[in-house]
Amino acid sequence: MRKSAVTVILTVAIAAILGGCGQKTWETEVNEKTVQVSASDVDGTDNQEESSAQSKILIAYFTWADNTVVEDQEAAVDSAMAHYESMGDAAQYGTDAISSSSVVAPGNAARLGEWIQQEVGGDLFSIQVNDPYPSDYDECMDRASEEKAENARPKLTGSVENFSDYDVIFLGFPNWWYTLPMPVLSFVEQYDFSGKTVIPFCTHGTGGLSATVRDLEAALPNSATVLEPLGVYRADILGAQPQVQAWLKDLGFTE
Repeated sequence: MRKSAVTVILTVAIAAILGGCGQKTWETEVNEKTVQVSASDVDGTDNQEESSAQSKILIAYFTWADNTVVEDQEAAVDSAMAHYESMGDAAQYGTDAISSSSVVAPGNAARLGEWIQQEVGGDLFSIQVNDPYPSDYDECMDRASEEKAENARPKLTGSVENFSDYDVIFLGFPNWWYTLPMPVLSFVEQYDFSGKTVIPFCTHGTGGLSATVRDLEAALPNSATVLEPLGVYRADILGAQPQVQAWLKDLGFTE
């Protein structure tokens, strides 16, 4: 994964270049599929902040906490911790299991989204399904597995007004079964991402990012540009704000 050696930032200032290339990538190598453009190459470094200010940012995220109904929080957290125990990383959570569990509001992806908004501004949008997932971890993952096997597109509730006005979309989600939750693909297919800059952020367990970004890229139009993703291990969520800040700085969104 490449660090931002040059600044590929907020597409309003450089949309003509990125859109014309018709590429989307975040690979390490600079090759025929890699687009790297510095804002200073377009209109000078002095205009970088001005270019950023003119772009409209959406921070959309899918989190389990916003897509379930928790009637018994203790049981819901225990079910998540039982899974973490089976994966061998339950000890990473220490005494703060409730806050660390993604079933408890605000949810891991939402927490990262709020920190992103604090740094870059923009509008927050929670991706939510019409039919909530179970609050029991195993039951939730069983349904997620079935949806993946069927390549399902769960029906969503709510929508983003004036989506076409947004230039940059931060898109957050957990790693479910080594890929995106299917509702995220429902969201992507609901809107026209042509010419947009998409910046993924992913919460994950021991599987890391897996195929999440690859599958997101496959679902996007060729004219969309995908920048370097952020992956945060679920046990590290509560202390991840500095990681979010460093990531945004590397991408050129902050100084």
